[in-house]
Amino acid sequence: MNPEVHKIIKKAEEFYDDAKYLSQGKRFEATVNRCYYAMFTAVQALLLSKNAFSKTHHGAQIKFNELFIKTELLPIEFGKLLNEAFEKRQFGDYDVDADISESDALKLLENARMFLDRIKLFLV
Repeated sequence: MNPEVHKIIKKAEEFYDDAKYLSQGKRFEATVNRCYYAMFTAVQALLLSKNAFSKTHHGAQIKFNELFIKTELLPIEFGKLLNEAFEKRQFGDYDVDADISESDALKLLENARMFLDRIKLFLV
């Protein structure tokens, strides 16, 4: 793994650790936010490994799907997990009436862990 990709993965792991910590404090909207950013940052590492980059979240999702999902380098489920995390993060961050349940936040935490672990294996 090149040093820049390694640095980005380390940042993704830090976001995941933040999410775990926030979940223990029952801060579920913040948990969802950090889970999404852990996954998004891991995607940025993947894109960099293919010399690709996107300045936007939507662009990163498109490139991720194009380079890793459609080519079957990663399972289609991973595209769905990233999209679901993005939607939950949008809801939690921007809807003043948002109420993220504990079960939703913990499920996303579990999904984010699986997502990061698989991407790290792919990058090794």
